[in-house]
Parts: sequence; structure tokens; C-alpha cells
Amino acid sequence: MKQYLPLIAFLTPFVLFFVVASAIPYEYVSESDPDLTEINPDRYFAMIATRVVLMAIAIGIFWRYYTKSFPISVDHWGLIVGTVGAVLWIGVCHLQLESRFLSMLGQSPDLLGARAGVNPFELYPEQSQRNLFLAFRFTLLVITVPIAEELFLRGFFMRFTDAVDWHTLPLRQISGTGLMAGTAYGMLSHPSEVVAAALWFSLVTWLMIKTNKFWNCVVAHAVTNLILGVYVMNTGSWHLW
Repeated sequence: MKQYLPLIAFLTPFVLFFVVASAIPYEYVSESDPDLTEINPDRYFAMIATRVVLMAIAIGIFWRYYTKSFPISVDHWGLIVGTVGAVLWIGVCHLQLESRFLSMLGQSPDLLGARAGVNPFELYPEQSQRNLFLAFRFTLLVITVPIAEELFLRGFFMRFTDAVDWHTLPLRQISGTGLMAGTAYGMLSHPSEVVAAALWFSLVTWLMIKTNKFWNCVVAHAVTNLILGVYVMNTGSWHLW
């Protein structure tokens, strides 16, 4: 069991993110238009809340292992890169380069798909329920997702592409193959925002190389997500949610 601890520890919170969504489906086919899907507010709330709780429990269980693998150390660079990354992500997404490129090729912009544009003010008209939903949503956005995704990406995936004993590989010794794999992951996991993802994930990888501090990457991820969340709430750009 001990030999599988690195794999289990680095993957579990990230895997739970997807497992919960599969276990609690929140979309259903619209009765008025079979080509559209609608969101069940109660099930969507349950999915978000369950993700937060289970991911937090998993992170708590393996916390000592994480801090042993990557001692907690942060500096100002995490905040700077997170802020620059948010501005970069928002700006590039609004240029809609992917849609323009597909249109030039005669393809539909819908080919790459898009995130569900969930408007909490419409989904939860009652303020108390909406506030509770937003508390869970921002906890997911700013705490559990940044930790879980960085553990998967830099704790496991980028090192796994480089070495058999990947869990012993220092971050600064990840080769070009592993670094490119990290950016490729970001692009594949954000197909409708592929240009922004390529730039943002490359920027945070630069941060990793510059500072050799894993938790700087988590801070940068959290700061970007927080700024993005606040921006979405204030502008109604729900497609970025």
C-alpha cells in the first residue's frame, strides 16, 4: 500500500472532482427543446457542495504527505503571477481567438464546446440560498480546485511523464517534455479557451521553475480564480464561470 501512496494522494482530490459530477448529474433535456439541456438547481447545488466537502476531506487526509513532499513556502511571486494570469485569461478569452480561427476554416465556433453559463441570480432567486451556493462555489473555485489541480498537474502528471520514480523528482528537474505536457493538459482541459489556457499554464510553469515553490503555484491558481470569480459576478460573463 505504501508504494501506491504518492499516486493515491496526488490523484484522489482531483478524481473526486469528476466522480461527484458523474454521481450527481445536474442537467436534463429541455422539454421545450430536445436539443437543449437545463440545470436542476437543487442537484447543481448538491453537486457543488459535495465536491467541496469530499475534496476537502481528501486533502485533509493526505495533508501531511503533501507538506512533506512540498514544504509550505510562498512569496510575492504567487500573488503577482496570479494577478497577471487573471488579466491575461480574461483579456484573451474576450478576444475569442478560437471562434475566429474556426470561422476562418469554415467551422462552427460551437465545435470546441463551452462551459455551462450558470447565472446564480437566475438559478437561485432566494438570497439566502444564493449566498450559501456562492459560498460553496467560491470555496471550490479558490481553495479546493487550485490545490487539487496543482497536486495532480505538478505533483503527479508533469513528473510522471519524466521519470519512473516520478514522486522523487524535484520540480526544477522536470524536463522540457514534462513542462510541455503541463501546458498540453491545460489546453486539452479548456478546449473553448485553448489560447488563454496555453498562456496561463505556461506562465504558472515559469513561476514553478523560477521559484521552485509548489505552493506558489497554488497561490497563483487561487488568486487567478478569485479575480475571475469576482469579475464574472460583476460583469455577468457567466461563460467564464
